[in-house]
Amino acid sequence: MRAEHLRLRWLVGTDVPDEREFVQTWEQTVAAFERYPHVFEHARSQTRLAAVLRSTGEAGRAREDAESARDKARRLGAAPLLAELEALVPVAADRRHASRRPDEALTPHEQEVLALVAEGRSNREIADRLYISAKTVSVHVSNILSKLAAGGRTEAVAIARRRGLLKD
Repeated sequence: MRAEHLRLRWLVGTDVPDEREFVQTWEQTVAAFERYPHVFEHARSQTRLAAVLRSTGEAGRAREDAESARDKARRLGAAPLLAELEALVPVAADRRHASRRPDEALTPHEQEVLALVAEGRSNREIADRLYISAKTVSVHVSNILSKLAAGGRTEAVAIARRRGLLKD
């Protein structure tokens, strides 16, 4: 429960936990479900730990935890967990973007798009606001997710806030 509470604070950007505490709490959660054992909760906790590790720049460790969780989720037939893992560490996309550095700087256009994503705007709303196509917005969002090593828009905003990439 503590790990999920920290995760919620991290996702919404309110009273954001210290990275070290955040990682350690999820590592303890994974270890607890490994000892218990509860296979699904172990896999779910590994998935959440992988997301935390990605956000702190530990992509290699994140990939290891995600792959271990993916194996368990496949055995259990846990489709929602597999979908979460695919969004976090896509099997095919992970290989395609292996050479891309997670800390690659955002372009000015990507920074504009990220600011509007942080406001909760859809691709269509962003496109209308910036006078570009929704497809171009989609490309910018994909690049932002890749550069920030984020599994989704919410995670990208949380990472960007922590790194000081968003002006309040």
